[in-house]
Amino acid sequence: MKKVTKSVDSISEELGRWLGRRDAFAAIAGRCSAAEAESLRRVRDSKLYRNLGLTWDEFCRTRLGTSRQHIDRTLRLLDEFGPQYFHMAQLAHVTVEEYRAIAPHVGPDGVRVGDAVIALIPENNEQVSAAVGELIRQRKAEAPLTVSTKKFAPLSAEAVLKGLESAQQALWHVALDDAQKNRLCFAVDGLMDAAEAQGIVMPEW
Repeated sequence: MKKVTKSVDSISEELGRWLGRRDAFAAIAGRCSAAEAESLRRVRDSKLYRNLGLTWDEFCRTRLGTSRQHIDRTLRLLDEFGPQYFHMAQLAHVTVEEYRAIAPHVGPDGVRVGDAVIALIPENNEQVSAAVGELIRQRKAEAPLTVSTKKFAPLSAEAVLKGLESAQQALWHVALDDAQKNRLCFAVDGLMDAAEAQGIVMPEW
């Protein structure tokens, strides 16, 4: 019991330090460090934001300066890819789609290109960027990155809404594997962001 209490107190102190450096979360969706993302997940999972009398949604908006959807998306990236994604995002500024395409070449030891392994450290910034560029070029040669290159013809609002309603009904009748569930989570996040851009107020959870 004492061990658990000590752990919670430690995270509480960490939470307090964050509240004094909100600028660290200015670009939380893709530019926070792996350590910050892991600590933030502990705060969410331990529900320490309740110590401030806030919901998770309120904590994200008022104390971190961004939406709950953005924070949750960041934590799903941590769950899906691990800390390597954040190291890579800081060094090479890859998009989620680009990282997903080259993820098989990235491990705890670094990014692999041929027989070479380049550690994901600031000193290797240029080498990592070059390696990522090469891997993306190879990936595009094999199969285009559909998310980043696909173009959509203009649709009417009614057609978009009917498509969403059809997709909603279809989702009740399909089985998704883990990778597809992650893709669905990002799609739902994007829809929520688009809804907010339309002036729709999303409910708090």
